[in-house]
Amino acid sequence: MRLFNKITIIGVGLIGGSIGLSIKNRGLAKEVTGVFRRPSTLRRALRHKAIDNGTLNIKEGVRGADLIILATPVYSIPLVGREAMRYANAGAIITDAGSTKSWVVAKMERLAASRRSVFFVGSHPMAGSEKAGVEFSTADLFEGSPCIVTRTRSTDEGAIKKVAAFWKALGGRVKVMSPASHDKSISLVSHLPHLVAFSLAGAIPEKDIVYAAEGFRDTTRVASSDPKLWADIFLTNKKDIITAGRMFEKYYADIVRALSKGDHGGIVRMLKKAKSKRDKFVYGEKT
Repeated sequence: MRLFNKITIIGVGLIGGSIGLSIKNRGLAKEVTGVFRRPSTLRRALRHKAIDNGTLNIKEGVRGADLIILATPVYSIPLVGREAMRYANAGAIITDAGSTKSWVVAKMERLAASRRSVFFVGSHPMAGSEKAGVEFSTADLFEGSPCIVTRTRSTDEGAIKKVAAFWKALGGRVKVMSPASHDKSISLVSHLPHLVAFSLAGAIPEKDIVYAAEGFRDTTRVASSDPKLWADIFLTNKKDIITAGRMFEKYYADIVRALSKGDHGGIVRMLKKAKSKRDKFVYGEKT
């Protein structure tokens, strides 16, 4: 079911490439164009069939696009967004795939205020991998995954309906919320786990990692993610992440306190509470 005539994706890595593959697989657009910084990435995206055509020029790439998706690292979204908005057709919708929303949406809405004929809607598909690059993209990456679409007082209702319909067509479970609510929730379920995984992997001496097995591998998997990308995310949502970190510190400190007292019952209660939450998330019910 075609939703748009032309969709342009700026930044065709794992997320952007998966968006392109999913659009093409589901027939959601007549044309999928990618915008790149490097010719080598453009060639890889074409080989992977994530796009129909590509360019290194934003002006050329967004020309005639109904929907423009900014799938670049968080800090660069307003920079490429400014250029996209400058050359976008009247009536075009711009959205993004950034993991931070308040920072991104505030900057993009200020830009949109000067081009009232172009609409911006913030998005965050909650899907991904510790791997990077278009060669790791898949057409089913968003199937069954949460996708948050943000609404503010400046959001055009027609544009938000089209963006929500787009992510639903990609298989996402769409939830509409404010940028602030997004950042608070995602700091707990995404940003904090990455921060903890990086911290754990960084804290273990290399001489001891040789003895690590599946427990260490599973717990620190996301610490293989792009450090620069995640530094940008941490810094653009630092207030909520610090608050989330303090919640983690308290629970960790309670377990350590019970451990220091030899409180077997207290430790079991806290571990059971944690296990119940994860089991409900993974299996859909308490076990």
